[in-house]
Amino acid sequence: MSKIMKLKFLGVRGSRPTHKRSLLGYGGNSTCLEFHCVGEKFHLFLDGGSGLARRGHELGESPTHRNFHFLVTHTHWDHILGYPFFKPIYDKRNLLVFYASNTTRSTFNDLFFGLQRSANLPVPRHQLKARLAFEKVAPDTEFTIEGKVKVKTFQLNHQGVTLAYKVQYGDCSACIITDNAPIQGNYLGEGMPARAAQDPLAFEREFEAGLVAFLKGVHTVVFDSHFTEETLKADWGHSTPQRALAFCRLAGVRRLVLFHHAPEDMDEQVDNKLQSVFHDACHSGIEVEAAREGEEWDLCG
Repeated sequence: MSKIMKLKFLGVRGSRPTHKRSLLGYGGNSTCLEFHCVGEKFHLFLDGGSGLARRGHELGESPTHRNFHFLVTHTHWDHILGYPFFKPIYDKRNLLVFYASNTTRSTFNDLFFGLQRSANLPVPRHQLKARLAFEKVAPDTEFTIEGKVKVKTFQLNHQGVTLAYKVQYGDCSACIITDNAPIQGNYLGEGMPARAAQDPLAFEREFEAGLVAFLKGVHTVVFDSHFTEETLKADWGHSTPQRALAFCRLAGVRRLVLFHHAPEDMDEQVDNKLQSVFHDACHSGIEVEAAREGEEWDLCG
Protein backbone atom coordinates (compact mmCIF):
# COMPACT_ATOMS: atom_id res chain seq x y z
CA MET A 1 0.00 0.00 0.00
CA SER A 2 1.43 3.39 -0.99
CA LYS A 3 2.00 6.04 1.65
CA ILE A 4 -0.34 9.04 1.48
CA MET A 5 0.19 12.40 3.16
CA LYS A 6 -2.25 15.32 3.15
CA LEU A 7 -1.90 18.88 4.40
CA LYS A 8 -4.71 20.71 6.17
CA PHE A 9 -4.74 24.45 6.77
CA LEU A 10 -5.86 25.24 10.31
CA GLY A 11 -4.77 28.89 10.25
CA VAL A 12 -3.65 30.94 7.24
CA ARG A 13 -3.18 34.50 8.56
CA GLY A 14 0.06 36.21 9.45
CA SER A 15 0.86 38.76 12.16
CA ARG A 16 -2.33 38.24 14.17
CA PRO A 17 -5.67 36.45 13.99
CA THR A 18 -8.58 38.51 12.75
CA HIS A 19 -12.28 37.79 12.22
CA LYS A 20 -13.91 40.46 10.11
CA ARG A 21 -16.85 39.08 8.15
CA SER A 22 -15.34 40.12 4.81
CA LEU A 23 -12.25 37.95 5.23
CA LEU A 24 -13.72 34.76 6.63
CA GLY A 25 -13.89 33.16 3.20
CA TYR A 26 -10.20 32.44 3.55
CA GLY A 27 -10.22 32.35 7.33
CA GLY A 28 -8.99 34.52 10.18
CA ASN A 29 -6.87 32.24 12.37
CA SER A 30 -3.09 32.60 12.49
CA THR A 31 -0.51 30.13 11.26
CA CYS A 32 -1.03 26.43 11.87
CA LEU A 33 -0.91 23.45 9.51
CA GLU A 34 -1.44 19.73 10.03
CA PHE A 35 0.19 16.93 8.06
CA HIS A 36 -2.01 13.84 7.91
CA CYS A 37 -0.01 10.69 7.25
CA VAL A 38 -2.84 8.32 6.36
CA GLY A 39 -2.89 5.20 8.46
CA GLU A 40 -0.43 6.46 11.09
CA LYS A 41 -1.43 7.02 14.71
CA PHE A 42 0.77 10.04 15.42
CA HIS A 43 -0.12 13.67 14.64
CA LEU A 44 2.20 16.15 12.94
CA PHE A 45 1.69 19.91 13.00
CA LEU A 46 3.64 22.93 11.82
CA ASP A 47 3.43 25.91 14.18
CA GLY A 48 0.81 26.60 16.80
CA GLY A 49 -1.00 29.81 15.98
CA SER A 50 -4.61 30.39 16.92
CA GLY A 51 -5.67 27.83 14.32
CA LEU A 52 -4.38 25.09 16.62
CA ALA A 53 -6.96 25.71 19.37
CA ARG A 54 -10.00 24.41 17.54
CA ARG A 55 -8.17 21.31 16.34
CA GLY A 56 -7.02 20.68 19.90
CA HIS A 57 -10.61 20.83 21.09
CA GLU A 58 -11.62 18.25 18.48
CA LEU A 59 -8.80 15.92 19.49
CA GLY A 60 -9.59 16.37 23.17
CA GLU A 61 -13.18 15.26 22.65
CA SER A 62 -12.05 11.67 22.03
CA PRO A 63 -9.04 11.38 24.29
CA THR A 64 -6.74 8.42 23.74
CA HIS A 65 -3.00 8.08 24.10
CA ARG A 66 -1.35 9.92 21.22
CA ASN A 67 1.98 11.29 20.09
CA PHE A 68 1.89 14.87 18.81
CA HIS A 69 4.83 16.38 16.92
CA PHE A 70 5.26 20.11 16.26
CA LEU A 71 7.62 21.64 13.72
CA VAL A 72 8.27 25.17 14.99
CA THR A 73 9.32 27.75 12.41
CA HIS A 74 9.94 30.54 14.95
CA THR A 75 8.40 32.06 18.04
CA HIS A 76 6.59 35.20 16.91
CA TRP A 77 3.17 35.48 18.54
CA ASP A 78 1.13 34.57 15.48
CA HIS A 79 2.91 31.19 15.34
CA ILE A 80 2.74 30.14 19.01
CA LEU A 81 -0.30 31.66 20.72
CA GLY A 82 -2.39 28.50 20.30
CA TYR A 83 -0.16 26.17 22.31
CA PRO A 84 -1.69 26.88 25.75
CA PHE A 85 -5.16 26.25 24.28
CA PHE A 86 -4.31 22.85 22.76
CA LYS A 87 -6.42 20.50 24.84
CA PRO A 88 -4.20 17.39 24.53
CA ILE A 89 -1.41 19.18 26.40
CA TYR A 90 -3.43 18.78 29.59
CA ASP A 91 -3.82 14.98 29.27
CA LYS A 92 -1.09 12.92 30.97
CA ARG A 93 -1.49 10.10 28.46
CA ASN A 94 -0.13 12.22 25.62
CA LEU A 95 3.38 12.97 24.40
CA LEU A 96 4.12 16.31 22.72
CA VAL A 97 7.46 16.75 20.93
CA PHE A 98 8.56 20.19 19.75
CA TYR A 99 11.27 20.61 17.11
CA ALA A 100 12.59 24.16 17.33
CA SER A 101 15.71 26.27 16.98
CA ASN A 102 17.26 28.38 19.70
CA THR A 103 18.41 31.95 19.20
CA THR A 104 21.38 33.66 20.82
CA ARG A 105 18.95 35.37 23.18
CA SER A 106 16.75 32.52 24.34
CA THR A 107 15.90 28.84 24.08
CA PHE A 108 12.59 27.59 22.78
CA ASN A 109 11.96 25.97 26.17
CA ASP A 110 12.19 29.33 27.92
CA LEU A 111 9.89 30.99 25.43
CA PHE A 112 7.40 28.14 25.52
CA PHE A 113 7.05 28.10 29.29
CA GLY A 114 7.02 31.89 29.29
CA LEU A 115 3.54 31.58 27.81
CA GLN A 116 2.46 30.04 31.10
CA ARG A 117 3.66 32.87 33.33
CA SER A 118 0.84 34.06 35.55
CA ALA A 119 1.14 37.55 34.10
CA ASN A 120 0.41 36.10 30.65
CA LEU A 121 -2.03 33.27 31.31
CA PRO A 122 -3.81 32.12 34.52
CA VAL A 123 -2.89 28.46 33.91
CA PRO A 124 0.16 27.34 35.92
CA ARG A 125 2.86 25.22 34.34
CA HIS A 126 2.13 22.20 36.54
CA GLN A 127 -1.25 21.80 34.86
CA LEU A 128 0.46 20.79 31.61
CA LYS A 129 0.03 17.09 32.30
CA ALA A 130 1.27 15.69 28.98
CA ARG A 131 4.86 14.55 28.63
CA LEU A 132 6.78 17.29 26.83
CA ALA A 133 9.98 16.82 24.85
CA PHE A 134 12.04 19.51 23.15
CA GLU A 135 14.34 18.69 20.25
CA LYS A 136 16.78 21.39 19.19
CA VAL A 137 17.07 21.69 15.42
CA ALA A 138 19.22 24.02 13.36
CA PRO A 139 19.30 25.21 9.75
CA ASP A 140 20.48 22.66 7.19
CA THR A 141 19.73 19.61 9.30
CA GLU A 142 17.81 16.42 8.61
CA PHE A 143 15.87 14.18 10.99
CA THR A 144 13.01 11.72 11.02
CA ILE A 145 9.76 11.62 12.98
CA GLU A 146 8.49 8.28 14.27
CA GLY A 147 11.04 6.69 11.92
CA LYS A 148 8.71 7.42 9.00
CA VAL A 149 8.59 11.13 8.10
CA LYS A 150 11.75 12.75 6.74
CA VAL A 151 12.28 16.41 7.61
CA LYS A 152 14.86 18.95 6.42
CA THR A 153 15.38 22.57 7.48
CA PHE A 154 16.53 25.81 5.88
CA GLN A 155 17.00 29.24 7.48
CA LEU A 156 14.76 31.91 5.99
CA ASN A 157 15.34 35.66 5.74
CA HIS A 158 13.19 36.64 8.69
CA GLN A 159 13.95 38.02 12.12
CA GLY A 160 15.62 35.60 14.56
CA VAL A 161 16.19 32.01 13.46
CA THR A 162 13.20 31.20 11.27
CA LEU A 163 13.13 27.77 9.68
CA ALA A 164 11.55 26.44 6.52
CA TYR A 165 10.64 22.76 6.63
CA LYS A 166 10.65 20.15 3.90
CA VAL A 167 8.46 17.20 4.89
CA GLN A 168 8.48 13.89 3.02
CA TYR A 169 6.42 10.75 3.63
CA GLY A 170 6.89 8.09 0.98
CA ASP A 171 6.51 9.85 -2.37
CA CYS A 172 4.51 12.73 -0.85
CA SER A 173 6.27 15.99 -0.07
CA ALA A 174 5.82 19.65 0.80
CA CYS A 175 7.92 22.68 1.74
CA ILE A 176 6.51 25.29 4.09
CA ILE A 177 7.94 28.81 3.78
CA THR A 178 5.96 30.80 6.33
CA ASP A 179 8.00 34.03 6.51
CA ASN A 180 10.66 35.12 4.03
CA ALA A 181 11.76 38.59 2.90
CA PRO A 182 13.67 39.65 -0.21
CA ILE A 183 17.37 39.20 0.54
CA GLN A 184 18.79 42.06 -1.56
CA GLY A 185 20.47 44.43 0.90
CA ASN A 186 18.09 43.17 3.58
CA TYR A 187 19.66 40.67 5.97
CA LEU A 188 17.12 39.90 8.70
CA GLY A 189 17.95 36.39 9.87
CA GLU A 190 20.21 35.86 12.85
CA GLY A 191 23.81 35.58 11.64
CA MET A 192 23.03 36.81 8.13
CA PRO A 193 24.57 40.32 8.42
CA ALA A 194 27.89 38.76 9.44
CA ARG A 195 27.74 36.20 6.63
CA ALA A 196 27.03 38.95 4.10
CA ALA A 197 29.64 41.41 5.34
CA GLN A 198 32.58 40.33 3.19
CA ASP A 199 30.71 39.86 -0.10
CA PRO A 200 27.02 40.82 0.02
CA LEU A 201 26.23 39.88 -3.58
CA ALA A 202 27.81 36.43 -3.19
CA PHE A 203 25.83 35.87 0.00
CA GLU A 204 22.57 36.89 -1.68
CA ARG A 205 23.22 34.54 -4.62
CA GLU A 206 24.09 31.73 -2.20
CA PHE A 207 20.92 32.26 -0.19
CA GLU A 208 18.62 32.29 -3.22
CA ALA A 209 20.31 29.28 -4.80
CA GLY A 210 20.05 27.44 -1.50
CA LEU A 211 16.32 28.13 -1.24
CA VAL A 212 15.72 26.96 -4.81
CA ALA A 213 17.65 23.76 -4.09
CA PHE A 214 15.61 23.26 -0.93
CA LEU A 215 12.35 23.51 -2.87
CA LYS A 216 13.50 21.46 -5.83
CA GLY A 217 11.39 18.45 -6.70
CA VAL A 218 8.74 18.77 -3.98
CA HIS A 219 5.08 18.36 -4.81
CA THR A 220 3.62 21.38 -2.98
CA VAL A 221 5.18 24.61 -1.74
CA VAL A 222 3.31 26.77 0.76
CA PHE A 223 4.91 30.21 0.51
CA ASP A 224 4.59 33.51 2.35
CA SER A 225 2.75 36.05 0.15
CA HIS A 226 1.86 38.58 2.85
CA PHE A 227 2.45 41.63 0.62
CA THR A 228 1.89 42.69 -2.96
CA GLU A 229 4.74 44.20 -4.98
CA GLU A 230 3.13 47.62 -4.38
CA THR A 231 2.78 47.25 -0.61
CA LEU A 232 6.03 45.34 0.05
CA LYS A 233 7.89 46.39 3.19
CA ALA A 234 11.02 44.26 2.91
CA ASP A 235 12.23 44.89 6.46
CA TRP A 236 9.00 43.38 7.85
CA GLY A 237 10.23 39.96 6.79
CA HIS A 238 7.67 38.89 4.19
CA SER A 239 7.25 38.17 0.51
CA THR A 240 4.83 38.54 -2.42
CA PRO A 241 3.05 36.15 -4.80
CA GLN A 242 5.41 37.11 -7.64
CA ARG A 243 8.52 36.31 -5.62
CA ALA A 244 7.04 33.06 -4.38
CA LEU A 245 6.26 32.02 -7.96
CA ALA A 246 9.77 32.94 -9.13
CA PHE A 247 11.34 30.53 -6.64
CA CYS A 248 8.86 27.79 -7.51
CA ARG A 249 9.54 28.16 -11.22
CA LEU A 250 13.26 27.74 -10.70
CA ALA A 251 12.67 24.73 -8.47
CA GLY A 252 10.20 23.05 -10.83
CA VAL A 253 7.51 22.37 -8.23
CA ARG A 254 4.00 21.21 -9.10
CA ARG A 255 1.87 23.36 -6.82
CA LEU A 256 2.23 26.74 -5.11
CA VAL A 257 -0.11 27.70 -2.28
CA LEU A 258 -0.07 31.39 -1.31
CA PHE A 259 -0.02 31.73 2.47
CA HIS A 260 0.40 33.99 5.51
CA HIS A 261 -2.31 36.37 4.32
CA ALA A 262 -2.05 39.85 5.81
CA PRO A 263 -4.66 40.37 8.54
CA GLU A 264 -5.91 43.46 6.70
CA ASP A 265 -6.53 41.57 3.44
CA MET A 266 -10.19 40.96 2.70
CA ASP A 267 -11.23 37.96 0.61
CA GLU A 268 -11.25 40.12 -2.51
CA GLN A 269 -7.66 41.21 -1.93
CA VAL A 270 -6.49 37.60 -1.49
CA ASP A 271 -8.36 36.77 -4.70
CA ASN A 272 -6.52 39.59 -6.45
CA LYS A 273 -3.16 38.26 -5.26
CA LEU A 274 -4.03 34.85 -6.64
CA GLN A 275 -5.11 36.30 -9.98
CA SER A 276 -1.93 38.38 -10.20
CA VAL A 277 0.16 35.22 -10.69
CA PHE A 278 -2.43 32.78 -12.03
CA HIS A 279 -1.63 33.19 -15.75
CA ASP A 280 2.15 33.07 -15.29
CA ALA A 281 1.87 30.03 -13.04
CA CYS A 282 -0.30 28.15 -15.52
CA HIS A 283 2.10 29.04 -18.33
CA SER A 284 4.88 27.47 -16.23
CA GLY A 285 2.84 24.35 -15.51
CA ILE A 286 2.40 25.23 -11.84
CA GLU A 287 -0.94 24.91 -10.09
CA VAL A 288 -1.46 27.94 -7.88
CA GLU A 289 -4.02 28.40 -5.10
CA ALA A 290 -4.51 30.60 -2.04
CA ALA A 291 -4.56 28.87 1.33
CA ARG A 292 -8.02 28.64 2.82
CA GLU A 293 -8.71 27.64 6.41
CA GLY A 294 -10.19 24.15 6.66
CA GLU A 295 -9.04 22.96 3.23
CA GLU A 296 -6.96 19.80 2.89
CA TRP A 297 -4.58 19.07 0.02
CA ASP A 298 -3.12 15.81 -1.24
CA LEU A 299 0.69 15.97 -1.37
CA CYS A 300 1.25 12.98 -3.65
CA GLY A 301 1.12 12.23 -7.34
